[in-house]
Amino acid sequence: MSVATASAPAHRARRLGAWSLAALLAGCHGQPAQPPATAAQARLDVDGEIQWRGAWPCADCDGIDAQLVLRRAGERNTYSLAETYRVSDQGARFMDTGTWQRNGALLRLRGDAGSTRVYALLADGRLEARDAHGAPLTGALAAPMLPVSATETR
Repeated sequence: MSVATASAPAHRARRLGAWSLAALLAGCHGQPAQPPATAAQARLDVDGEIQWRGAWPCADCDGIDAQLVLRRAGERNTYSLAETYRVSDQGARFMDTGTWQRNGALLRLRGDAGSTRVYALLADGRLEARDAHGAPLTGALAAPMLPVSATETR
């Protein structure tokens, strides 16, 4: 047995011990530590509007352009999502409107017509589409939306 292979199990045991100690210490404080709110997350707590844009590939068109606007006015959170399917020199535009709520870094959009969409608000302000349970999507569907503008109303 070489020295490199003899030390690998010992290294794994030390790493496991360190993780176990960290988990034990975290449990001593009652609740797990919450990551600090990002600037974009903090903006969702004030009255105003935040806008994101994104683009995705499309199986039967030249692509999909999306624009999402979240609005907050007091206790009322509304959104509008415009999706434009690029087809040759014209496009088909679809609008979805409804309400949204934030649960940590997850945003749940509930459309007036019954649709549901989930996005994760990333630390840098981008939005990433998620499945209904908040798990990341894969492939082209995982392309993030980029923040475009934010305004506050007083």
